[in-house]
Amino acid sequence: MIDQQQNGRISWQTKIRPGIASIFIGLAISILASIAVVLIARQLPNLELPVTMILGIPVVGLMLILIGVLKYDWLVFVTFCMIGFVRVEPAPFDLLLVVLLAIGLATGKLSPPDLKSRPLVWLGLWVLIVANLLSMLGNGVTFASLRFLGITLYMLLLFIFVRMYAVKQQAMRWLLIGYTVAAILNAIPVLVGFFGLYLPFSVIAWSTRGVGFFKDANVFGPFLIVSSFWLIDRVIHPPNQRTYSVLLLAVAILLGIGTMLSLSRGAWINMILCGGIYLLFLVRRTPRKGLFLLAFALMLILASLVVFRSLGLNDVILAHSQLQDYDRLRFNIQREGLIVGFTSPLGLGPAGLPNAHSLYVKTFAEQGFLGLAALCILIGGLVFPLARQTFTDGGKSDVITAGVLLALIVGQLVNSLVIDSMHWRHLWIALGLAWAYLDMHMEKKEEPVASNKEKRSGILGYQP
Repeated sequence: MIDQQQNGRISWQTKIRPGIASIFIGLAISILASIAVVLIARQLPNLELPVTMILGIPVVGLMLILIGVLKYDWLVFVTFCMIGFVRVEPAPFDLLLVVLLAIGLATGKLSPPDLKSRPLVWLGLWVLIVANLLSMLGNGVTFASLRFLGITLYMLLLFIFVRMYAVKQQAMRWLLIGYTVAAILNAIPVLVGFFGLYLPFSVIAWSTRGVGFFKDANVFGPFLIVSSFWLIDRVIHPPNQRTYSVLLLAVAILLGIGTMLSLSRGAWINMILCGGIYLLFLVRRTPRKGLFLLAFALMLILASLVVFRSLGLNDVILAHSQLQDYDRLRFNIQREGLIVGFTSPLGLGPAGLPNAHSLYVKTFAEQGFLGLAALCILIGGLVFPLARQTFTDGGKSDVITAGVLLALIVGQLVNSLVIDSMHWRHLWIALGLAWAYLDMHMEKKEEPVASNKEKRSGILGYQP
């Protein structure tokens, strides 16, 4: 009787835990779809689209749904190839992601992660949502606060999607390849645009800063870093053979030059710190691979200097590396945000402190101590296990290593000290990849234990 009660309790828990996650995902999809419809409806009169294009939208939508049902990985690949094109909000990537979530959950391609797999991550996630809601309700609901809340929920949904999908190595590979295609499609136009080739669209801001198909150079630069270091990781840790190593190395240098051409000091620090952490990981495990990373860094520096000199950007870079007037304005806003955080328990609510230029100051000012603590718990629940994985067994994988994942996340988080990255898609993708990586390796560790139990059961004649 006791065993039956325990089994009933366990089965109930296994059903209710994924159910809670499913409820959150379903509610978030509904809210985001509603916001997307409103925003699209408001923009359609200004776009002046041809009638044929308007009529073709439902046809394209049905084709995408058909592709998603028959070849889900293909639709994921296409979706992440679009992640670098965000001039219009909601971007095509955002709409496709909602389709991916709906199809994945309806067809069983995606299953919500177990709530007990990463308790700190789930705690930080839920408390962050509660902190956003409390701060918004405490300061009055406005269209701006609803919009920013919807975007934050969307980012958390993207975070969960990456965990649900990328928990298998082949799926993670599809996602990263699509992301890298988007990075290349952003970097090449910026490079050729700087060298004077005519383009029918603008990819350079203020004649000196590469923005690609983003709105801000400060987002464009860090976006390229993820793919650049992933490609370097694949050259240093090839899964099978080095057939494409030279090509991967060339593309990584291209993306690195694109990052430099963003003229974002935060992106430069991001890349340097990311390289330094990854170098420590390599030197600790295999010093010769660390020398290869140093050689790559030297090639990137020399290539960047040649490009800067050819473009006549030396004086611009020297001037840009010094403290600017707008830096003082940013520091003043951050100081005001800290004062608000200490004096307003619930914070100002979503969109309460625009242009904070710091993820942590903005969260503290808008959601108070509760929001900042939730964000730190969520990030810590991923970074510390990933660091432990890196320094214990080396974090090997056929797709990506724990070392480069840790380096990428730390670089992005330090970059976030000087820019608000709460709504950076690539930040939440990197965090989602870390979550998927950790759960993937946890499942691998549990498989031998389960197989040994089955063997013992077979030998002893017990029923499994």
